[in-house]
Amino acid sequence: MTELAQKVLDITVPYLGPASRVFLGRQTNYHMGGLIFEDLENKHLPALSHWVRISAALLINKGKALELSQRIANLQGK
Repeated sequence: MTELAQKVLDITVPYLGPASRVFLGRQTNYHMGGLIFEDLENKHLPALSHWVRISAALLINKGKALELSQRIANLQGK
């Protein structure tokens, strides 16, 4: 797992709990051309942030989904 993927997972767990890794893997696989979540790179963050915002809003409060999405997007360049 890339360091970035681990950071994204660490950010996501407080929002989605133990299902976070499966959730993120589905976002990258189904919405990002079959990308394996563990191979996540900086260039993938805008798309992942977009899909997390949309998909997480189906599971949690829309405001929290937006917050999570923004936290993921803010990792870009770090």
